[in-house]
Amino acid sequence: MSSAETYQPGHHPSVVARHARRSAETAAEFFLPFLNPGMRLLDVGCGPGSITSGLAQRVAPGETIGIDPSPDVIATAKSLAQATASNLRFEVGSIYEPRFGPGTFDAVFANQVMQHLHRPVDALRQMRALLAPGGVLGVRVFDWGSAIFYPESEGMRRCLALQFELRRRNGAEPDAGRRLRRWLREAGFAEARVTTSTESDADTQATRDRAEMFADRPGLADRALECGLATRSDLESLAAAWRAWGRDPDAFFCLSLVEAVTWNR
Repeated sequence: MSSAETYQPGHHPSVVARHARRSAETAAEFFLPFLNPGMRLLDVGCGPGSITSGLAQRVAPGETIGIDPSPDVIATAKSLAQATASNLRFEVGSIYEPRFGPGTFDAVFANQVMQHLHRPVDALRQMRALLAPGGVLGVRVFDWGSAIFYPESEGMRRCLALQFELRRRNGAEPDAGRRLRRWLREAGFAEARVTTSTESDADTQATRDRAEMFADRPGLADRALECGLATRSDLESLAAAWRAWGRDPDAFFCLSLVEAVTWNR
């Protein structure tokens, strides 16, 4: 991402806390078999760094670097990684303008980044340029058009539609997952190994956490008001719909992810 782009979820504490619970085992399982000790790895859009820390353990003693355009989230990553191995570091950076030379990484990883970018193919081209010959890329991204939930809620439907509209106004693509294979081809990668997985919430704590994350997003609310897509009353109603769903004992949410592994050949 670049400073000109909008990270739609924002960095509200509820969002960052949820992201910090991700791990390499849960978010990069499809990529781990291709990592070996001694590799130099770049994690693009690393967020609070919990996935990055797990990747660093896989490639140690090789160096792992996590970059993210947000100084605040990089500060969080550094604070959470204080006890982590010395082969890991975090820094503010944009994949469009990396400070690293061509061919300097054996592996590049990007989790939930492509759906926020104005120029996803350009970003993938930069990732390819950063890979050494034979280097491996792993990319994982949501496809928001796949979202299902129960019980049915008109308020939640309206909220998801609002997110789609805002993301497209930001110049990004919410249905990034289904486009990933084409984007990789356009970026110059050969045939990718594509798999899918799901993220689901099917217990009381998970549904309440999901509901709170969607109900409490100041950045999204401000953008919706700025664009004239919702009133303050509308936003309060949507937040209430999410919280009511989250408390329902039968609540269920599921979203598909597309995962791709490919090589710089």
